[in-house]
Amino acid sequence: SSLMTITSNAGYKGMDRAFCIRMKSTLTKRGCHFKSSGYRVVLVLCKLRPQYSFSHTRKSPPPLLGMVALAIALPPPSVHEIRLESDMFVTRVTFDFRVIHCEPRVSELLDYTAEELMGKNLYALCHGEDVSKLRKCHVDLLGKGQVMSQYYRIMNKNGGYTWIQTCATVVCNSKNSDEQSIICVNYVISGKEYSHIVMDCCQLEQDIMPTVKREVLDERDRKSPDNDSSGGHY
Repeated sequence: SSLMTITSNAGYKGMDRAFCIRMKSTLTKRGCHFKSSGYRVVLVLCKLRPQYSFSHTRKSPPPLLGMVALAIALPPPSVHEIRLESDMFVTRVTFDFRVIHCEPRVSELLDYTAEELMGKNLYALCHGEDVSKLRKCHVDLLGKGQVMSQYYRIMNKNGGYTWIQTCATVVCNSKNSDEQSIICVNYVISGKEYSHIVMDCCQLEQDIMPTVKREVLDERDRKSPDNDSSGGHY
């Protein structure tokens, strides 16, 4: 029989895995206006179980015995059926992850007001090291209609970041099925971390931003091949 082995995968490190699958469900209500009616999206959190050997000369990954997994059915697609706790807020975004609506309660959890988040793209708000996590979440959402993201960091307004997790659902307009948007239930899972450290240009004061941009442009001009004194023009 063939052996299961751990293959190199840039999307994962170590033995932990997480993915979403759609499973046929008899519990979903008829007439629900979301993408995968009749199915529930299930988040599967896994830990691979390798077959350990005590050889000091082994260089290849050990064979796998299997995996232990915890399956979590994601919340129902209707926001009205979800009880929002004090550490949660709801946003509505477009298919390119641009915020078009945000609950006012966000100001109690993050240092943004709802108006400040309007029109912003989640990729622009996300910490640079977590963009790949958000991208994977985005792709799964478009393919399956609902997804639970991994933990990722949203950049604070004036410095540092806050960890959140998002459950996103593609929702259809009840009157026009061609009109779709994405409802995001966001769970704030940490306080503001490193709030005194500026980590991104978006966290600089507005009156400083033009100066920073000019300095960057001046630096690029100095490095431009057109300004290379050793080069000749013919």
